[in-house]
Amino acid sequence: MTHRLTLRAAIFSLVVASVSVSGQETVNLTTPEPSNTNYHVQAVMLNVDDGVLTIHLLGANGSTLSCSYTPSTTPTGATLITGLNKAALNTAYAGNATTGSLKQRIFHRLVVMGEATAVCGRPIAGTLTGTVP
Repeated sequence: MTHRLTLRAAIFSLVVASVSVSGQETVNLTTPEPSNTNYHVQAVMLNVDDGVLTIHLLGANGSTLSCSYTPSTTPTGATLITGLNKAALNTAYAGNATTGSLKQRIFHRLVVMGEATAVCGRPIAGTLTGTVP
């Protein structure tokens, strides 16, 4: 039990640390919201036992958007957690020749694959900009 808790804490710390660096990738919104032109990943939380992957986005104006993949979404949170556990994040992803970052994969699913409506409660349309720090 202690080993499981320690492993969970270590994974959570690595994920949060990996997405909290400045100079990051953002989605520039195709149609800006009032006082908001983009979102960046603020936090990613994995609940392995319950199969829930939660993503918190932060807008340029300080607005927040929470997106959750759960056992009842398509794909399920457990499916994405398993994929993330096995992912080679240093390789190109989805036709991008330069990066395979975690943030790029998140935005690809939410924006390009159109999953934001189901998991965030509304669509997100835009383009990914920025580089991996």
